Amino acid sequence: MAGTNVADALVEYLSTRGVENIFGVLAHSSFAIGDAIARRPPMRFINAQHEGGAGNMALGYARATKKPAVCLVSAGGGATNIVTAVAQAHKESVPLFVISSDIDTAAAAKGPFSSFHGMEHVRLFQPITKHSAKLERIEELGPLLDSLFRQTTRGRQGPVFLIIPEDLQHAQLPEPLSFALCAEPVAPAMDAGAVKAAVDLLLQAKTPVVLAGTGVDWAGAREEMRELAELLSLPVAASYTAKGIFPENHPLALGCLGFGSRPYARQFFQEADLILALGATFSEGTTMRFGHEIVPETAKIVQIDTDPDELGRNYPTALSITADAKIALRAIIDEAKKRQPKPAADGGRGQAIQQAKQAWRNAMEQKPANQGLTYESVMRTLNDSLTGNEILTTSGLTGDTLRGIDAVNPIIHAGEFRAIGTALATAMGVKLGRPDARVICVTGDGSFMMEQQELATAAYHKISVFVLILRNNAYGGMKRDQIKTYQGRVIGTELFIPDLSRLAALYGAKGVAVTRKEELKPVFQQALASDDFVVVDVKLD
Repeated sequence: MAGTNVADALVEYLSTRGVENIFGVLAHSSFAIGDAIARRPPMRFINAQHEGGAGNMALGYARATKKPAVCLVSAGGGATNIVTAVAQAHKESVPLFVISSDIDTAAAAKGPFSSFHGMEHVRLFQPITKHSAKLERIEELGPLLDSLFRQTTRGRQGPVFLIIPEDLQHAQLPEPLSFALCAEPVAPAMDAGAVKAAVDLLLQAKTPVVLAGTGVDWAGAREEMRELAELLSLPVAASYTAKGIFPENHPLALGCLGFGSRPYARQFFQEADLILALGATFSEGTTMRFGHEIVPETAKIVQIDTDPDELGRNYPTALSITADAKIALRAIIDEAKKRQPKPAADGGRGQAIQQAKQAWRNAMEQKPANQGLTYESVMRTLNDSLTGNEILTTSGLTGDTLRGIDAVNPIIHAGEFRAIGTALATAMGVKLGRPDARVICVTGDGSFMMEQQELATAAYHKISVFVLILRNNAYGGMKRDQIKTYQGRVIGTELFIPDLSRLAALYGAKGVAVTRKEELKPVFQQALASDDFVVVDVKLD
């Protein structure tokens, strides 16, 4: 590869690592990298309208494919615009490789107050990445790329940041780079004593339950989770961020815990004498601000996680194990089968869950809120219309979506970072990663307005998603809480929202306005029967 410049070598490296899509916004200082991408089909550059949208698309793509996603931004404002998405990736342990151009080294030497776009990029990204670095010498390119790309997925996953000065992008490499793939390290087997101790606790417990976090999904352990649940008749709840990783049409499924949970899920956990926590952190969203509203004070906890720092962090554990969820589950299943070869009689637990679920449904149907065009009636109609091939993203009304949908696939949202203005771009990234699925963005109108420009990206790149907007001309949850807390006074939470069905048509989508409850079912059925680019604007009562 003698005579190859840094930009070409960078793109060649990403290609050898299986990167097919790069999300971002180009600028003059990143043209060399952009041109290198253009000369390497079938690699695609997905140019967003805003770097924040590019970051959210990358988040969705990584969640859908279980692979690192790559972003390309530019010095100064381009880099600062993607900070929110990177911070979310850091908090939610999503592997992103964020590359930024920098001003050339001569301009940088004049100081950040004198040069275009000059600033301390590396220091800005240090608190929200696993590693933030600048290419200072072209000889460092190969080792630096290898180190950063590996870090996205090793140990606790997360984002990394690399900034490359404009002049170095054009610099010729003094010698060829080796792009040979190294074998991924084999995760260590679980300690036999720890496996036996975990199975002892499970078999001794009278009312054990499972809390499954996103670590189960990233480990590819959803099938093992089902096998263990059925073997030992374990009710399974997902963490706040992991809704849908255990299919909610399963008799032992409780849905998610915490904000967005259903009352019967909390009840089963309150009655538990043992909690097996897999790839879950007992977060604020899952535990409803910690305390014992979800997690009973007397329950023993067996916590398994790849990050040892999370073990026992928020609640004391009876047993803490550092392990990959898939390896841990397989070891526990094998040990449990030695002692109990046949699935346990469920003692009526599955039946009790189904009865509790039906009682909750019946109570919801009797609520006055179900009679008009409300959050509840929209979610109920959407839930009844789903076929099982859909993947949902949501922001702006996350709790309502989590509570209302019986998910059989993970519902992707901003998690504990709780950012709004993310679901549309995230859905587009999911669709690029999972073109076989019907991808639905469920969003509030306030959240949608923060990213509506990305409809242009969807149109340009022919990314066909179903966008469902619930409109109340406000940041609805915040307005509700303002009214409740401040004697009815409202400030900063009411919005002007244009005709979104007409706006969608201008962006090349099929726009539909819904003003009556009776219109929901046929509109949803039509939107789900095709893979068209559709925007449905539901004007709530």
